[in-house]
Amino acid sequence: LDADARAALDVGALHGRAIVMDERGKVLRYKMTSQCASGSGQFLENIARYLGIAQDEIGSLSSQADNPEVVSSICAVLAETDVINMVSRGISTANILKGIHLSMAGRLSKLLKAIGATNGVAMMTGGLALDAGLVAALVEDIAASKDMRIVVRSHPDSIYAGAIGAALWGAFRFEKLQARGEIHKAA
Repeated sequence: LDADARAALDVGALHGRAIVMDERGKVLRYKMTSQCASGSGQFLENIARYLGIAQDEIGSLSSQADNPEVVSSICAVLAETDVINMVSRGISTANILKGIHLSMAGRLSKLLKAIGATNGVAMMTGGLALDAGLVAALVEDIAASKDMRIVVRSHPDSIYAGAIGAALWGAFRFEKLQARGEIHKAA
């Protein structure tokens, strides 16, 4: 999806992953979130449901924040409790969502640092790759870091990266098996 990318941030329903790769796409190092799911798509989906908004509204609402609230990044249960308390205190949905995005971005940028991805292009993939609020929060978090110069990019097909990779790997394996005579062409 981006030939310049030497890192990927794959943020899916349950986990976030940071991956460093060479120019051919070979994985050199990776690290996954090890804490509970407070940095995941499932968590964000639960929060959206609680706030009564559609998932496709999350990014645009987050970008309207003027005073984001800090949200726990340690545990989904604690973060959800934070959100419930914020709603009861009258904190705007935009500020709650931006706080969540900033919390998630902090965890993701730490993953990048942990695998040594501090320069170059990082491609966002997975279900949250097109969440404009999360991408903006990640760009903001990295810009505030003195030791990171990562350019974060997303692509309209980023959410399909896993499926694209599986299809490419399947085609590669099919060709190998066919070359060895283990699979015959259909008539």
